Amino acid sequence: MKVSGLSEDYRMLNIFLIPLILILLILTPVHADEYHYNNILVGDRAAGMGGAYTSISDDSAGLYYNPAGIVFSMGGSLSASANAYHITNTRYKGVIGGNDWERKSSALLPNYFGIIQSLGKGKVGFSYTVTDSILEDQDQVYYNVPGHSRDVINFNKNDNIYNFGPSYALELSKGFSIGVTLYGHYRESQWILNQLYNLTTGEYEWGNTYYQTNEIGIRPVIGLMWIPAEKFSIGVSMSQTTILNSTTRVQQIVKGAKYAANTVDRVDITVDYRRVFPLTAVIGLAYFASDSLLFSGDFSYYTKTSDTNFGDREVTWNTALGTEYYITDRWGLRAGIFTNRANTSEINTGDVDKFDHVDIYGGSISITHFSRQSSLTFGANYGFGAGKAQVLGGSYIQDVEMQTLTGFVSASYSY
Repeated sequence: MKVSGLSEDYRMLNIFLIPLILILLILTPVHADEYHYNNILVGDRAAGMGGAYTSISDDSAGLYYNPAGIVFSMGGSLSASANAYHITNTRYKGVIGGNDWERKSSALLPNYFGIIQSLGKGKVGFSYTVTDSILEDQDQVYYNVPGHSRDVINFNKNDNIYNFGPSYALELSKGFSIGVTLYGHYRESQWILNQLYNLTTGEYEWGNTYYQTNEIGIRPVIGLMWIPAEKFSIGVSMSQTTILNSTTRVQQIVKGAKYAANTVDRVDITVDYRRVFPLTAVIGLAYFASDSLLFSGDFSYYTKTSDTNFGDREVTWNTALGTEYYITDRWGLRAGIFTNRANTSEINTGDVDKFDHVDIYGGSISITHFSRQSSLTFGANYGFGAGKAQVLGGSYIQDVEMQTLTGFVSASYSY
C-alpha cells in the first residue's frame, strides 16, 4: 500500500480512537530508542571507557568503532560480551489523570562477539553486535481519569537491532592504517497494546493494537588510524545505515460504547517504510601517558535527516572521555563519561506534536583480570536525563525523565 493509503487509514483510525487517551502515546511508529544514537556501549574495554575508543581500537571491538585499529592488535584475538542486565526507564510526569506514566524495558542479551586474524599484510575480522534493544512487558492500572472509573493498560514490546559482518584492515605506511567493515543490518520489532476503559456511566471502551516491523539493510564503516608520535594516536571513522527493505504491518481493533451499535471497527494495513539514517563521523584522540595509563576522547557528529514517514532528525553530536589504568600486570581498571544527546528539536511553548527531547549524560566503570592469554571483565554504565515531551498530542507539554543502567561481563582470548 502506498503512503497516501496509510495516511487515510490512520485518519479513520484516529476518529475511532479519540476517546482512548493512551492510544496517542503509541500511534507514532517508533522503534527501539529512535530519539538517541548512543544507546548501548559495545565491547569490554571500550564500554568501560565510556565508548571513547575510536583512537585505540586495537582489539576485536575495533571492528565496530574503527576497523583501521585492528592492524595494531597483537596477533589474533577473540572476544565476546554480554549485557548481564540492561534496563531503560522513562517516566512521563502527570499525563494520565495526574498520574505518571512509566515505561520500563529490561533485557538480557549477548551484546558483542568479534574475532581477528592475520591475513597476508593485513588483518581480517568478523563481528556481531546488538546496537539497540528494548523489551517491555507491563500491566498498569490508572484511576481518577475524568469520565473513567478505571483504565487498564497492557503493553508488550520487543525491538532489537543487529549488525554483523566482515572487516579488513591494512597498514599503508608505518603508523598509518585504513580499515573497512561491511555490516548487515537487521531489525525485528513487535509490540502489542491492549487498553480497557471502564466509564463512570457503567459502559466500557476497548482497543487492541498490533505492530510489527522487519528491516534489512547495510552499514559500511570506514576508518583511519594514525600514530603521529610515540604517545599519541588519532582515529577517524565514518558510517551510515541504508535500509534496503522494510515491511511494517499495523492491525488495530476497537469496540465499545462510543461506536455505532457497539460494533467492532478494524484496520489492517501493510506498508514498506524505509527509515533514513544520518551520516556519522567520529574523531578520536588517545594519549598513552605511560605503559600503565592512557586517556582517550571521542567526538561524534550526526547529520540532519529528512524523513516523511518517521519524522525529521536534527544535527546531533556526542562526546566521550575515557581512561585506563593497570593496577598490576593482572588487574586493569577503566572509567569513562559519555553523552547520549537527543536527535530531536527542543520543545517550546506553542509547539505541537513534537517528539521527546531528553539529553542523557552518563558514566561507566569496569575492572579486568588478565591471565596469560585471556581476560575477564566486569563493568557497568549508567545514564540519566530530563527533558520535555508531548505524548498526549496537541500543544500540551509534559516533563519526562530517562534512566539507563547496564551491567556487562565479557571475556577475550588472544592466540
